[in-house]
Amino acid sequence: MKHSLIKPMLVILVAGVGVTSCSVASHTEKAAGIDFSKYQTFAWANPGNEKKADRANNDIIDNNIKNSVSEELEKKGWIETDSNADVLLDYTVVVKRGMTRETEPVYSSPFPHYVYGRRQIYTIWYPSVLLGYHAYNVPFKEGELTVNMFDAKTNKLIWQGWAKGDINSGKITSKEATAEVKSIFKKFNYPSS
Repeated sequence: MKHSLIKPMLVILVAGVGVTSCSVASHTEKAAGIDFSKYQTFAWANPGNEKKADRANNDIIDNNIKNSVSEELEKKGWIETDSNADVLLDYTVVVKRGMTRETEPVYSSPFPHYVYGRRQIYTIWYPSVLLGYHAYNVPFKEGELTVNMFDAKTNKLIWQGWAKGDINSGKITSKEATAEVKSIFKKFNYPSS
């Protein structure tokens, strides 16, 4: 009986850890009065000559982010072009450090109480008692990816999407960046006409 419960509990534990470790919060903002039906093509504002000053100054991550964004836009009917694009795209990546306060309950050890009977000693175990809570600080790192869309003629920002998620290392990885891009473009509801 004891072993039959172990496998389902492990599955639930692994699924819970997987869901919580991939949490990405994304948001989008559209400029007022913009008609997305007149936009059909896009290009990247930084063709690659210019080096970014952010923490993810890495050609692999740069290419993966651009490819992920291009793929998501092409799914919605947009066309990538090298010249005369309707909109220009740019992105920034920032890694922030922070602290969160965690608490854990602290319990006493279970203790015995001995009752002396006629011929034998009986042991009664008293359960643990909640003594209080232990509070401590936990450092964390959060990656933020912002994708900007500019009108190519007016050079004004027409749409912005950003996502934040916990990261496991000092720099954002390609997998984390791709997850953030997908999270942002789930909320991009402007297919090309």
